Amino acid sequence: MKSTEAAGIVHLCVWEGDANRARDVVKTHYSGIEISEFPHRKLRVSGFAQKVRLLRGLRGRAIIFYFESLQNFKHRQILACFQLLHRCRETVLCDKNGHWESIRSRDLLRAAPGVLLSILRDATTIVFWWPYLQLKLKRAAPIDHAIGSDKEMLYLIPTPASFGSVGGAISHIRGFLYGLKTASEDCRVFSGTPLAQDAFANEVIRASQRPYFFWGAIMLSYNFVFARGVQKKLGPARPRLLYQRHLAFSIAGALLSGRLKIPLILEYNGSEAWIADHWDPNPLRRWIKLCEDVTLKSAARIVVVSNVLGDDLVERGISPDRIRVNPNAVDTNYFYPGRGRGSGRRELDMQPEEVLIGFVGSFSLWHGIDPLQRAITLLLTSQSPCRVRFLLIGDGLLLGEMRAALAAYERTREVIFTGPLPSEKVAEYLDASDILVSPHVPMPDGSRFFGSPTKLFEYMAMGKAIVASRLDQLAEVLEHERTALLVAPGNAEELAQAIRRLALNPAERESLGAAARQAAVEHHDWARNVAYALNDMPAQANRVVSVPGFVGT
Repeated sequence: MKSTEAAGIVHLCVWEGDANRARDVVKTHYSGIEISEFPHRKLRVSGFAQKVRLLRGLRGRAIIFYFESLQNFKHRQILACFQLLHRCRETVLCDKNGHWESIRSRDLLRAAPGVLLSILRDATTIVFWWPYLQLKLKRAAPIDHAIGSDKEMLYLIPTPASFGSVGGAISHIRGFLYGLKTASEDCRVFSGTPLAQDAFANEVIRASQRPYFFWGAIMLSYNFVFARGVQKKLGPARPRLLYQRHLAFSIAGALLSGRLKIPLILEYNGSEAWIADHWDPNPLRRWIKLCEDVTLKSAARIVVVSNVLGDDLVERGISPDRIRVNPNAVDTNYFYPGRGRGSGRRELDMQPEEVLIGFVGSFSLWHGIDPLQRAITLLLTSQSPCRVRFLLIGDGLLLGEMRAALAAYERTREVIFTGPLPSEKVAEYLDASDILVSPHVPMPDGSRFFGSPTKLFEYMAMGKAIVASRLDQLAEVLEHERTALLVAPGNAEELAQAIRRLALNPAERESLGAAARQAAVEHHDWARNVAYALNDMPAQANRVVSVPGFVGT
């Protein structure tokens, strides 16, 4: 029901999605009321005590959480219980599709029995899994060979959480499956939700529909659901290997490997335990670590995307013989120069003399959003003989803060926020750009950068001039002043200077872009990536080394 109350205040947290759209939705329900925004980051990266203090400080008509889709949100009951912590009349969950769920204290009282039952079930699940995981860890061992197996392999994504249609994770999944198809691999794909890919049929193993309070309990229980579901769909078939993407709380691949006596290849993009410590605090961090240890110990081969990850695994006691360093890649037949430059620039209302600087990302903590924001401000407030505009593609944790800071430039269309886009539109807009930026920042604990950004290879394949951070993997992939300009991580002034240099020098942009495209074609296609992940290891080494012509993250 709409309110016409003119006094008071509502607090808006854009969890995901367009902040402008969120404000418009709120205004239709609270006409004339003041809207105070607070960033999702404050809740995401803070500990429990900090969250409580933040919520206790909120007073007013309502606290409103806005989403792209409530259907895919996994913490509904927890957010509903925030009603007990803040000092507003109601808690509201809403999304861009018009869903509006108002929760008041009396609603929580009515729902209390169900919530308490969910908490009790989750607590039982979590308590059971602690000794179970310790037992599995003692018994875990890799299966080296499959006996009497079929030709096919299984590709596993054992999580009921959606990967969406944009972002580095789904780009990697799509790319790897494309590489399998190109290599004529016989593959079956099993996941907890539909995947935005069309290389192979997607066989979905649905999670239990019972209400959960803690996401970790869902994930732990889902290991059994997923393993049983895959076994049922397989019947008497025995694939030659399993290939699983590493996920928090997931040991489903390890369970299947042990039950079916089939080797497990684990794709390891980073430590979920480290993420729980530094980026996404989780009270079940010790369970995450145990699951990770079980899976690592059960894998016959661990494919990592960087030397940093390989070194970390060796320090954790993993034999180097089981580790294969395999940087990310790109489909150079999908991302290529000339794909849509004219149409993209027309849609964006770009003039021929204007220089467009593009960025694609999930606006995450490691993407360098803060220095990029400062660099944009520096460039747009300085005098320059050429006009530059910025195109920022994607969605994520820091988008709302960045958009608020650059609101004046968004109104003049000097900065364009597109939100998430389908992959074909991303490729078109990358082609419309003249310069592409990858301003990643160092890890918060001072450790080495372990990532292998898929967007970096997509940038290279588009044949565009690139400005990137001189940071571990990125500095191995790109050669300064040959395939990109490399700048000090986190240095907004140096980032702005490099962008200005390229904006004023079309010939250098063309030279860098051509060299980057050639490197991507020769060294970083997905078919090569798949072959190295699955086939026998070269005799000389399993390390990424610096050799002439090598490009890798």
